[in-house]
Amino acid sequence: MVCRGCTITKIPSVFLIENMSLMLRRLTGLWFLLLLSQPLLADTPRQEDAFSLPTIMISPQWREAQLQREPATVQSLSGEQLQAAGIARSQGLVDEIPGLVFTSSAGVGDPYLRGVGGTVSPVGGSSVATFVDGVYLTRPVQSLQDYYDLERVEVIKGPQGVHLGRNVVGGAIRIFTRDPVPYREGQADLLLGSYNQRQANAAFNAPLSARSSFRLAGTVRRRDGYSRNVFRGEDIDTQDYYAWRAKLRYRPTPAMNVVFTAEQSKQDDSRDLAKEPNPAAGVNGGIALGGVVPGNPRKVTANVDQRQNINNRLYHVRLNANMGALKLESLTAYQKINLDLALDLDSTNVDFSSNFPSSSSSAFSQEVRLGSRTDQPLTWVTGLYFLHQDAGQRLDVRFPLSGLRNQPDSDIESNGYAVFGGVAYRFASAWRARAGLRYSYDERRIDLLQTITDPLGLSGTPGTYTLPLQAQAHWDAVTPEFDLSYRRDDDTLYYARVAQGFKPGGYNAYALQPAYAPEYLWAYEVGSKRYLPAQRLRLNTALFYYRYNDIQILTLPPAAPAGTLPIIDNAARATIRGIDLRLRYRPRPRLGVSLGLTLLDARFNQFTSIDPNNPTEDADRAGDPLPQAPKVSLLLGGEYRWSPAGVGAIKLSVDYRYQSSVYFNPYKDRAVRQEAYGVFNASLEYESRKHRWYVQLYGHNLGDKRYAQNIIRLDPVVGTARFWAEPRTLGLRLGYRL
Repeated sequence: MVCRGCTITKIPSVFLIENMSLMLRRLTGLWFLLLLSQPLLADTPRQEDAFSLPTIMISPQWREAQLQREPATVQSLSGEQLQAAGIARSQGLVDEIPGLVFTSSAGVGDPYLRGVGGTVSPVGGSSVATFVDGVYLTRPVQSLQDYYDLERVEVIKGPQGVHLGRNVVGGAIRIFTRDPVPYREGQADLLLGSYNQRQANAAFNAPLSARSSFRLAGTVRRRDGYSRNVFRGEDIDTQDYYAWRAKLRYRPTPAMNVVFTAEQSKQDDSRDLAKEPNPAAGVNGGIALGGVVPGNPRKVTANVDQRQNINNRLYHVRLNANMGALKLESLTAYQKINLDLALDLDSTNVDFSSNFPSSSSSAFSQEVRLGSRTDQPLTWVTGLYFLHQDAGQRLDVRFPLSGLRNQPDSDIESNGYAVFGGVAYRFASAWRARAGLRYSYDERRIDLLQTITDPLGLSGTPGTYTLPLQAQAHWDAVTPEFDLSYRRDDDTLYYARVAQGFKPGGYNAYALQPAYAPEYLWAYEVGSKRYLPAQRLRLNTALFYYRYNDIQILTLPPAAPAGTLPIIDNAARATIRGIDLRLRYRPRPRLGVSLGLTLLDARFNQFTSIDPNNPTEDADRAGDPLPQAPKVSLLLGGEYRWSPAGVGAIKLSVDYRYQSSVYFNPYKDRAVRQEAYGVFNASLEYESRKHRWYVQLYGHNLGDKRYAQNIIRLDPVVGTARFWAEPRTLGLRLGYRL
């Protein structure tokens, strides 16, 4: 697994066209040309054989459906696919999903799809939501999921209001874990890798009776740090994580299925906390006072013992009942999470700024759906959703040299209610129309007490004083969605879709300000899904156009003194347009290739805001790009399989990911710009003849490309700090299946 010269920072100029509008027009023409050409390709007789591409089942709705028959952009990855690619965490999905950007810092994950995403409040949720077994996860920290014993992961692009329980604006990442099955099975594997990585996964399933079965799975993961704190003499960006999940399945009758689930995870490490100050950009107070920056991106001099302790618990009960002409589903869930962190904000050996945040949250949700059978021309579904959350948030921002200390302590209660329904009608055998409507009502109450200790009067009046806030607000919205699809034959689907997304407003848990408003997104999409079994080719394309209004943005007030915490504003409107393309092709029985491409033009139409780090610049941001919105996201993959007589099967996989430049804040600040980059990954797998034993050798970022997965700028508290993505890593996995 040695790859020399794998680092690639440029791709052919065909992908680097500066005029995005021209590029999109050309690709739109190409897309329509593909539509016209597909009937000609379909003249080849259908040939189902051992080498045909598999039929993939998904559940973007509450019932399973074939991916190729759903009028939406959805990508599904099985647990086996993710393991073969060496993807063990949510952030790794960027190697498989074009148009997905996934940043993280201080234990909080931020997924973006097609330029839509972001987290502005610890209790406000993300514009791209994460679900586990249908349960909406309420906290942004929960979007960073470690994977084990998975059935599949689905990524849905665009707003959803009827079929996911909780409404989402930009899309959803849906994680499905394995349910118990009525027979004995199990597996275990051990992974050893770079940076002293040690990982063990195990799962065991057993029937308890004719009507019940039980499954227990768990994982333990340890790793030394990718970075080194040379001031304290310790590793940073370490991993220390364990999790377990237990499921009990009970079928009192053939028409009823109940699954009880309990799971817990605990993380006590410094993962995602290593950040390198950039002395050439911004103002870092620690550097200004003589703090040392080693110059090696993987070395820091933080004087704080940076740690994060995250304890997450989730319990839920899922009931499915088939009542003849009706189908019922109920999902009841309770989740609780506790978080404690220690952060060096300036990340230097000078004790300039630090933060010791903590939070606790508990949430209860209930979802009930009732729907008709799906084998009739007219089908319908209706449902109710309820979510209650209590969250306590506390920051402790310290400036020891001046004695300044900012301690906001808040309790936020949130309630969300929704009623939704949809109807679908199939007419003229090949056409289907669906319409859905959702009414959402969200309310929040905040009790905030901000204590400021400022003996020198750096932020205002000298001394210690408190600022209280008690307030409540509510928001409601009616959001429709509609799609029309045409199935020319079993392998061809054309569709058009219109949907509105709604993300409720809320309160800033860390600073005194009025409630911020909701954000809305209208999404328009037309697409085609084509499968050519004789050519062993699958081609899915989609054109999309978004109108994104009242975007929630986190920023500092102009001329804010040191220690001021960010506020949340709704100052922006944007337009997003682009094309998604996904192709899988098997030119030879043993050889498979794939291509994923997202081209994006995402820009602010209206946004007037002073960049607090560059206050003299023009405050009119109209025409500037949205953050986390690369113009080009490209994935290329290839695999070759062979089966030597009598010894099992071998598979070699190689893939390449390219991403054009992005900005990590909304101000087009070059200090937070990551230039275009490309990375190679590869894996070599062996599976025994009876499919019991398997061995895998994989490598990620084989060219050891250094690129930032996040950059933040906050002068002078943090300055400009870069969170580097993983370096080159190798892993060797050995596993056994019962």
